[in-house]
Amino acid sequence: MKTIGVLGEVGPQATMDFEQRFHRAAQRLIPPHLNSGYPPMFVCYLRHPPVRVSESGPTILPIEANPGVFERAKELGAVSDFLVITSNGVHLFKDEIERAAGKPVLSMIDLTLAEVQRRGWKRVGVLGMGEPVVYTRPMRKLGIESEVLDAESREQLNRAIIKLMEGREYDETLATTRRSIQLLRDRNVDGIILGCTELPLLLHADDLKAADLLDPLDLLAEAAVRRAIA
Repeated sequence: MKTIGVLGEVGPQATMDFEQRFHRAAQRLIPPHLNSGYPPMFVCYLRHPPVRVSESGPTILPIEANPGVFERAKELGAVSDFLVITSNGVHLFKDEIERAAGKPVLSMIDLTLAEVQRRGWKRVGVLGMGEPVVYTRPMRKLGIESEVLDAESREQLNRAIIKLMEGREYDETLATTRRSIQLLRDRNVDGIILGCTELPLLLHADDLKAADLLDPLDLLAEAAVRRAIA
């Protein structure tokens, strides 16, 4: 059974959510026997922004990875067979992370786009923190149209995500997330990618049952178990 290295986020919530989903998938896919049904896992929570930021906070452009990301990847690579990244945006640096780790990364982005193609979606809404180029760029190459929020709506969603990361989510963050989804539905998309792993945590369980919502973290959790036991 392979060992998994998990490169987590600054905010712990999404990585904790991934761990729960991963272990539920392991219970479903591996015959349980005491604790032997759970693939070994090392988890690293980043405690710094994954990109370079100025002293006042804004991201420095052009976007560059914080060198600490590669240091943590190297540490995980030394103790694992493959890595997963629980942040969508950090996949922008996937190739560099693989080089630093010396191990492959099971890409949440690739898994999600493969599922979009399997479902036959041709026009897809993408929600995320900031501009979700980690999805829209490869979608363009695949001939898939993308729809994203306008700048003002995107900023409102960003604030909701940050509140969750800081442990300060309120009813307004639920309303903001639902409104963001509806804005994309109103553009007649075939489906919507929840392209930030905090987004499912801003919604209720019933919201996530909608057939037009695609949750990348769910895909990653199951694929990681299958890779570990292959």
